Amino acid sequence: MAKLTKAIARKVLEVVDAGLCEGMGDPVPGEMCVEAAVCFAMGEPHGDKPSCVSRAVRSLKITLNDKAWSSNQARAQGMRRLAIAQLGTKDAIDDKEFAKRCADLAIRKMVPIALRAAAKIQKNAKHRDALLKAANRCEVEGTKAAAATAAYAAATATAATATAAYAAYAATAAYAATTATATAAYAATAAAYAATATAAYAAAATADAATKDKILSDFAEDVVQILIDLKSPGTKWLDLTEAA
Repeated sequence: MAKLTKAIARKVLEVVDAGLCEGMGDPVPGEMCVEAAVCFAMGEPHGDKPSCVSRAVRSLKITLNDKAWSSNQARAQGMRRLAIAQLGTKDAIDDKEFAKRCADLAIRKMVPIALRAAAKIQKNAKHRDALLKAANRCEVEGTKAAAATAAYAAATATAATATAAYAAYAATAAYAATTATATAAYAATAAAYAATATAAYAAAATADAATKDKILSDFAEDVVQILIDLKSPGTKWLDLTEAA
């Protein structure tokens, strides 16, 4: 593994800013996923397993990368800070703790976003109240039980709110997963469903793309804050993202 330096971090940012595609892609700037971009910048063989990134962080990043961003540029813009913050996480952070915090984030923030979006289109007062109550419980508790209750509330409302239920199911799976890599992936999946649900329930169809991008970007930034708290080596170069 090459020694991580600010110059490499700058190179990673340059490659990411060229755009990120869904799937691993090809070793050409603008035609790679986020993890392949790191490999490219570090001079490693084309792939999605950069030697400096922990397994749980990689799992989350790949899952988030391949979700429904509106464009390759939107994907790059939303994930550029996380691309830098993840550098050096292998053997430097506790993957289990990282995954646990991501699961908590999914339940406390992503699921409520989906549920409240679903509540806005719910005409049945009983179901609407159940959705809002479940959202509040998720925020306060951040538990598997709260997420399971949320999934039930969304699933039993109407077919139109099924996507919100999927967000809760994913968050529940994140909490229950037996490996850090699976937990991290489910957390990112919950974020994606929250984004899709909110966009789908938006009053204006033109808001769909921007709504999805914002929620996915906000989730990515929340993960950056987790990595800052866990003292990921790459976070010391986040100033590069602010100067761009």
